[in-house]
Amino acid sequence: MTTMRFLQITSDKVKNQTILWLCGMHFCWGMASSMIFSLLPVFIVDELGGNSKSFGALEGAVIFFSFMAKLFAGFIMDIFKRKLPMLNTGTILTIFSKLSLACAPSVFFVFISKSLDRFAKGLRQAPSDTILAEISEKKGFAYSLRYTSNISGFLSGSIITSTIVAMLGKNFRLIFSLAVLPAVIAIYILRTKIKYDDTKKYELKEKQKWSVKDIKNMPHAYWKFIILISFLMFNRFSEGFITLRAKDVIPEHIGSFPLFMGLYELCAISIAVLIGRISDKIDKRKILLLGICLLIIADLFGVFTNSTVATVCIYVFAGLHMGTTQGIIGAIIAKLAPSRLTGSAFAIFYGIEGLVLLLSNNLAGFSADVAKAYSISGSCAPFICGGMFSVLSITYICFWIRKEKNSTI
Repeated sequence: MTTMRFLQITSDKVKNQTILWLCGMHFCWGMASSMIFSLLPVFIVDELGGNSKSFGALEGAVIFFSFMAKLFAGFIMDIFKRKLPMLNTGTILTIFSKLSLACAPSVFFVFISKSLDRFAKGLRQAPSDTILAEISEKKGFAYSLRYTSNISGFLSGSIITSTIVAMLGKNFRLIFSLAVLPAVIAIYILRTKIKYDDTKKYELKEKQKWSVKDIKNMPHAYWKFIILISFLMFNRFSEGFITLRAKDVIPEHIGSFPLFMGLYELCAISIAVLIGRISDKIDKRKILLLGICLLIIADLFGVFTNSTVATVCIYVFAGLHMGTTQGIIGAIIAKLAPSRLTGSAFAIFYGIEGLVLLLSNNLAGFSADVAKAYSISGSCAPFICGGMFSVLSITYICFWIRKEKNSTI
């Protein structure tokens, strides 16, 4: 029985154009999200009368919705062999979620709207990743370009939002309404520019039905990579802990923290595409090893920083780590997964990523409280714990590479 294959795109030029348009959609999604999230906490507290507790509860719930949507979308795609309906639905729901936030009368309504937005992100992320895996030959470059596009959109959205606030003040509802525009551009690109067709009907003898057994039959290299990523994600806690560390070290420069975050994003953007190109020529595990080393350097600055320059270095090396690894992770999953189970492979990754990130953020907060109990600076504790998990990651990946010298990813 031949392996199942989707309708092949006839021209390399069309493939490349489709990849670029997909990245353009990610740019638009990133911009729309940034215009909302950069002001949402202030909107909840200042205009709707919420508090930090209600915002924390909202964030925890919507993260859950996002990862559940990614799990759902990934498995459903492999079961029904369709991607575009999920991508269309997620993109359209994104528009409705932005509009509903613009007219939210209460914190509860914000919760509903934000949950819808994260659910929409989950629905569109899985098919987007899978389509990219199918049509890209140089996967390292493709996924790094996608990551760069998303972060560039996020940075552009932040700049646009800051400009509007400077000119018109805190007109939250106007800004949330304007966030609909890039989401509308994304649906336009999807409906008119994406040259992809998954409607081909396969002959019965060529059609392989999805089964739960397929999950346990994923390649051994895939499961080794998932174990590695699980270690690494324990050191990928929220960037908010970097901000808390900066607040302890240089409280007089709080007004500059948004600029530091912008520097973090610029560092990620500056290196991602170059790293993606290099990763298509050498073993991607070695690139991942470099990225983990960069994160350890950020951890060391996080532990020992006592100046503005050292604090900025945390943002710089953390950003370089993200630019080095984020696109590579998607490329490795796309390469290791069987073509008919790409959606499932990403779904498993999303599920484990969500669980580990939930645990890592709680561990970071717990370690800070423990450190304070022993009269140690609580803000440096997450970096100590994170660094330990990074050392475990390096040990694991070095052992993996040494054991399989003749294999590459």
